[in-house]
Amino acid sequence: MIKQFVAGSCYSYILSSNNEALVIDPHISLVETYKKYLTKNNFTLKYIVDTHTHADHFSSAAILKKQFNAPVLMCEKAISSVADKRLKDNDQINVGTSNVKVIYTPGHTDDSVSLYGEGGLFSGDVLLIGSVGRTDFQNGSPESMFDTLQKLKTLPDETILCPGHDYHEQRSSTIAKEKENNPFLKETNKETFVRNMRAKVIPKPFNIDNIIRVNQKGQATAIEMISPRDALSLVGKDPQTKLLDVRSALEFNQVHIEDSINIPIDTLSSRIGELSRAGQGYIVFCLAGNRSPMAADMLIQSGINKVKVMEGGIARWQKEKLAVIKGQGGMSLERQVRIIAGSLVLAGIIMAWLLHWAFIFISVFVGSGLIYAGLTDNCLMGMLLMKLPYNKKLYKTGPGGGTCSISG
Repeated sequence: MIKQFVAGSCYSYILSSNNEALVIDPHISLVETYKKYLTKNNFTLKYIVDTHTHADHFSSAAILKKQFNAPVLMCEKAISSVADKRLKDNDQINVGTSNVKVIYTPGHTDDSVSLYGEGGLFSGDVLLIGSVGRTDFQNGSPESMFDTLQKLKTLPDETILCPGHDYHEQRSSTIAKEKENNPFLKETNKETFVRNMRAKVIPKPFNIDNIIRVNQKGQATAIEMISPRDALSLVGKDPQTKLLDVRSALEFNQVHIEDSINIPIDTLSSRIGELSRAGQGYIVFCLAGNRSPMAADMLIQSGINKVKVMEGGIARWQKEKLAVIKGQGGMSLERQVRIIAGSLVLAGIIMAWLLHWAFIFISVFVGSGLIYAGLTDNCLMGMLLMKLPYNKKLYKTGPGGGTCSISG
């Protein structure tokens, strides 16, 4: 049985058979979720696998290893103080009555492996839905990526693709669908593939060096997690403990927790001194738990020791029906584009009817622009709106950086 877990754009999985389980690419924000699932189903956690050294989020492999006394498996090329066993191409991992095959799949990084079993391919960040992983991370290589994709194309068409990420909220695909629709998997000329991959220049994920360090050394165990209700209780008892919200200003304005401090994560480094001098402890949170561990690590590395991370972020806080303040927020760019585009189309039609037929070209122009935006995923109107002072203020405070995907 395959169970998928979602933390933002990060996907992890528990594969189970005969009361034994294997967790694949565990995310730091989901430790309690994994524990509840394993306990509810009476599963024994036999193995923990990180398909590669993650560079965009913290792995909870070290935490699960400590709590469940289960070995961590990683590629033989991985630089890791956490891994107990090294995986090679064609190795077998036995979970209950299931046999999971290890496929060495370099390209995204040189320590990438994929797992093939139970009718699914757990591809980590190598093969994604409609895309592939970028190749400029740890010893990544477009040449190796091309060779890896040719290998994966030989798997049965009905194989379910279970990727490590998706940035468009798609949960799964199949090898057949990817062979038909994924432009990277369809490319058959290696030189063209390599040239196209090298031509793409993408920002690195935020705080990448520290994330890799934490994952290689298993330092995520130093980050203390706390539930929303326990966080609320602690803040109520200790006036020196503050809730630190590291989401963007736009997110904070839309909904926030009373008396929480908002310092967007990409401005946090410039405020470390201020936070240190305050002599306070902090419970850090974000939307769902991806940014907050990174922020906590930055605080800890700067010598602020009283730091905890609220599990599940404000999303879990709201799910548990704890009080929030909902503000006016800001209007999303998508909504702004819809309103302006719709207004221009309507104005063009009305003016063409009342004044002169040539005004209809306003509507034609806007309609053509929307079609272009849909086909290319580049919205010129949105780019222009981003230059307005109002939007600059709201949108400049995102975590920044790129994704693990070559195409975002």
